Amino acid sequence: MKQLLLSGTLFVLFLIEGTVFQVFAPEQYDLEFQLIPRFVAVVVLLVGMYLSPMFGVIFGVIFGLLHDLIYTDLVGVYMFGIAVSAYIIGYLAKVFQLNWFTSLVLVLLGFTMLEFYVYELFSLINITNLSFNSFIHDRYLPSLILNGIFMLIVYFPVKRLLEELSESRRQEN
Repeated sequence: MKQLLLSGTLFVLFLIEGTVFQVFAPEQYDLEFQLIPRFVAVVVLLVGMYLSPMFGVIFGVIFGLLHDLIYTDLVGVYMFGIAVSAYIIGYLAKVFQLNWFTSLVLVLLGFTMLEFYVYELFSLINITNLSFNSFIHDRYLPSLILNGIFMLIVYFPVKRLLEELSESRRQEN
């Protein structure tokens, strides 16, 4: 039941990223910067840290593929990027004592890996013509702040859900 709640939460976040959040997008109000919500990726990174890296990979593949199919012309970019980020961050989390601060740093590191991977890949195959300086100042830094604030807002409820999921998995085994 809790896994269904996690999947449903990720799906609702996916819908919010693509629909509701677009109403508040700065480009709608002629502002220079872009806010890219990666709410699903943030929660998937938390899944990789608090459940297991493999669960992070599974959710990363599923929701990354969904993102690729709906929002991009290139299938596999986000599927691979979110899954690999969740895997790396999941294993890095085993090195640290997890609290809200280390989780924030690790999530922002995972977000950074994902954003730079997508930017570099899209630049390499000429899908984007955004300069690196524009990417950093107009897209990456505002999005890093947005996703960091989101992580701080959802950290405790998501952590509690993931700990309950982990405990129920232990009891089943």
